[in-house]
Amino acid sequence: MDYQTWQVIVYPSSTVTKNLTLRIVGFPGSLRFDHPTDLLVNSGRKNWELKDITRKSKVEFETLNDSAAEFDIGPLIADLDKNRPLRLSLPGLINDLPIPPYLVSEWRTLVQ
Repeated sequence: MDYQTWQVIVYPSSTVTKNLTLRIVGFPGSLRFDHPTDLLVNSGRKNWELKDITRKSKVEFETLNDSAAEFDIGPLIADLDKNRPLRLSLPGLINDLPIPPYLVSEWRTLVQ
């Protein structure tokens, strides 16, 4: 366990498309994300690598600081056929951040 506090948010990236963005925010000053760093997601035998889109988002919304990162979660959600538990990791920052099935269920409803 990392013994860090994280906030994980999934939201639609626009009102026109059904693309979703996953934002991870750490306590400001305690860490710094180096961009681009892709997010690794594991669920049993399945693995995904989500693209870091923070720089693109930062140009659009100057509110992101160095303790936040954003990822395109669309490919992962499209690939899921069940509400399975997920494990997130970012090399050098997050070793294992568990996401429970009920949260995955909520994320999946955002594209319906």
